[in-house]
Amino acid sequence: MAAQVTIATFNAENLFTRYNFKGKKTNQKDAKGKWIYRPYTPVELAKAVRDGFIHDTNLFKKSMKPIRGLTAKTIRAVKADIVGLQEVENLDTLKKFNRDHLKSGKFKYQMVIDGNDNRYIDVGLLSNIPIDAIRTHQFVRTGRSKTFARDCLEAHFNINGKPLAVFVNHFTSMMRGRSKSKYRRVGQSEAVLQILKDRFGSNFGKENFVILGDLNDYMVAGKENESGIQALLESNQMVNVVDRLAADDRWTHYYKGDKSYHQLDYLLVSSALAQKNKNVLPVIERRGQPLRVNQKNKPPAVKKFFPGIKGKSKASDHCPVAITLKL
Repeated sequence: MAAQVTIATFNAENLFTRYNFKGKKTNQKDAKGKWIYRPYTPVELAKAVRDGFIHDTNLFKKSMKPIRGLTAKTIRAVKADIVGLQEVENLDTLKKFNRDHLKSGKFKYQMVIDGNDNRYIDVGLLSNIPIDAIRTHQFVRTGRSKTFARDCLEAHFNINGKPLAVFVNHFTSMMRGRSKSKYRRVGQSEAVLQILKDRFGSNFGKENFVILGDLNDYMVAGKENESGIQALLESNQMVNVVDRLAADDRWTHYYKGDKSYHQLDYLLVSSALAQKNKNVLPVIERRGQPLRVNQKNKPPAVKKFFPGIKGKSKASDHCPVAITLKL
């Protein structure tokens, strides 16, 4: 039986289910100006037990149900066997999302290990293939600091007798400024390369692996040294398969601040796997993007959106990227 797998990466954007232990928020304030909470009624508590969580809609004003329906639709569209996810609150949240929103398309296996992010946005996995082994790298340090902003989650699979290692990442964002935060992504890139060397030896490109995730940076020809992920993208032991697409079709994220399109989401496939699949193109699913990605007086970036995309609604601000590989 042929060993084949479709693997994807997707930043699901704030896949949260936040607990609220304070009780029900009222419309009154105390003498110090703080909102007053009352205890939950038996009916409210029963509903919380039935649903599994209590959503504090005063903290999260948008209804999660329609948003997560779009997120689920986007994941189903790429038809992946393994999905590496970013921005997942915890394993319980992922299980609930898998059960309640993916439904008939739900995955058999889910994995999240709480990482380093103080917003509790972790990396995780959805898979229909059993996970043979899992390892966290959240404790790797650069000097006194933890290297990975979240984690580099390592998972090993056996697909019809062929091994595959997957490394799920979510590098430090550019929110503080690309140049100011670059050093963090440089350290994270170097750490990923070292993990590969430790796992497979100096000629690690001969093995079956995929580095995936939201790496929160990009490269521009002639300005390569401005990127924090240059070491990964220029490694001769892996291939950024999105480079196989036309230059204007590689973007996975639209930044409304400067109306720019960039590839922030990556599938970096080992040289051995890339060679075995040299004519295979990746798929970037953009139908879950917000309407704002189509700018006025310019050709449409997305020609067709999922039903339910309207106003500011979206499946995520990132696009999932998927590829089918023979091992």
